[in-house]
Amino acid sequence: SLKKDPMARPGFQLPESICLDGYISTFKDLHVMRYFGNSLFVAGVSVVISVVMISMSAYVVARMEFKGKALVNVLLYSTMFIPATALTYPVYNLVNRLHLYDTRSALILIYSCSGIAVSFFVIKNYYDNIPRELEEAARMKVIFPIARPGIMTAAVLAFLNNWNEYYWASLVLITREKLTVPALLSTFTTAFNTNYNGLFSAMVIII
Repeated sequence: SLKKDPMARPGFQLPESICLDGYISTFKDLHVMRYFGNSLFVAGVSVVISVVMISMSAYVVARMEFKGKALVNVLLYSTMFIPATALTYPVYNLVNRLHLYDTRSALILIYSCSGIAVSFFVIKNYYDNIPRELEEAARMKVIFPIARPGIMTAAVLAFLNNWNEYYWASLVLITREKLTVPALLSTFTTAFNTNYNGLFSAMVIII
């Protein structure tokens, strides 16, 4: 990122002279903080929605007996094996039908419903380890604070996944000002050339 032309001397070599043009242009011309704000908003809101939904559903599965409980578990865990590309058409179609294409709401909807199995598994395991005597004494006033480490773990994992997600962000959003941080990196590459100095500088800032 400190080389004027990174591809002139590729590989891990010290630059002949320090070039900060990429960093200056990333902040001054690209306004990178706007994209950080987009990522923070989309990832944050989707995490809150998903964790609230999953913590309630995980409680039901962990603590209550009902018909079809095993099937619910299997269906939830099976979502771990479905790649994003297999969901492209139905999700893309749904987003268009809801008139959410090229909006942050579309990404929030997708992120809130993705990665459910991992969060569900983490939170449910915490619920399973809480003694039932405590639950009978005070129900949710006691359960949620005790399960807080599991809920926070699931929230952090979901946030990192949403923050780094590129596939849906590049597919659903086309307006440059609405892009998230990972989708922003693709704008440095065109069909004809790549601004490597700018790209590497932006990557360092994002990391």
